Amino acid sequence: MTVKVAVVEPVGGHGGMNFYDFALCKSVTTAGGQATLYSCDKTVVSGSEVFAVKLPYRGIYGADKAWVRGLRFLLGSVIALPGARLQGHQVAHFHFFHVGPLELFNVLLARAVGLAVVVTAHDVEAFKKGLSVPIFLRWAYRLASRVIAHSQVAKNELVHVLKLPAEKIDVILHGNHVDHIPASVTRDMARRQLGLTTDQRVLLFFGQIKDVKGLDVLLEGFALARQEDKRLHLVIGGRVWKSDFAKYQKVIDAHGLGPYCTRHIRYITDAEVPVFYRCADLVVLPYRTIYQSGVVLEAMSYGRPVLVSDIAGMLEAVQDEETGFVFRNGDAPHLALRLRDIFSTPGHSEAIAEAGHRMVVTRNDWGTIGKQTLACYQRALGSAQ
Repeated sequence: MTVKVAVVEPVGGHGGMNFYDFALCKSVTTAGGQATLYSCDKTVVSGSEVFAVKLPYRGIYGADKAWVRGLRFLLGSVIALPGARLQGHQVAHFHFFHVGPLELFNVLLARAVGLAVVVTAHDVEAFKKGLSVPIFLRWAYRLASRVIAHSQVAKNELVHVLKLPAEKIDVILHGNHVDHIPASVTRDMARRQLGLTTDQRVLLFFGQIKDVKGLDVLLEGFALARQEDKRLHLVIGGRVWKSDFAKYQKVIDAHGLGPYCTRHIRYITDAEVPVFYRCADLVVLPYRTIYQSGVVLEAMSYGRPVLVSDIAGMLEAVQDEETGFVFRNGDAPHLALRLRDIFSTPGHSEAIAEAGHRMVVTRNDWGTIGKQTLACYQRALGSAQ
């Protein structure tokens, strides 16, 4: 019997989840399942997908009052989940970065209409206080038939923090981005578009700007490194999440980094993403804490070398001087020292980048991930009976 799954992911094209959603649904369908994606009206559908796409979550983002957008979310779920069950779907697959009343409602409604529930824990605990409600968080995961973690670190946290049984959790890696990289965007073209020169050593900080991502540490380390290497230039691409860029701007101003720091503090569209990665000589991820990072996999997929902090969520993917470079978490002087080391040997970072690229092509292959996810759905159906 073919497993039919409703992949319910309302962020979609609003927050850069569309690539992940589409790759997951395609890989599950290719593996022999039948996936339908339920997302928001910001998600762009080409019509060439091998799976069905429905957009019941309409008007849930924007300037309207939170309670109005919340009611629209609930309406989207009432349309999506009972409709999926009526169309023969057996599994609802949710993707959680935090769990509040809306997320718990989805789990309860899915269970009420007879769907087995699978949850992917992108973040075990929200990186902003108040987004997750502890009792809702615990109940949402306990009511799930299976839970997917993208790393062993995340699995350990699920067991430790939420007291989930380890045997209920499947570790399935986040997939790579290699199939969605256009060959038409070159390094020189990307630099022209961003107003950069060919001789600059360009560092890239990319993605949502959150407090836990340590942009302040990078700015301090960048300021130190520029004292020795005047060719260094920093590009920041991404919008601020639940915070304000002003505190980072103060660091930029305090060190006089303005002329050496290109800032695009906004949502970066899918069409622009290749320009940012292609322009970079090194992608820096100075995160203070993370369970896994889509940015590090995207950078490696583009063949870019990465410099990451030595936190467990990064070290599962990056081995120092093998598939990337590592500095001590929160240590700006050490970050500056690593920048000097990385650029001191011609060709070294390119060789490391090639090794990282080879790793994500095999280790983070979507074909394998699709098969593993389909097997997770089958286990969920078994445990729900």
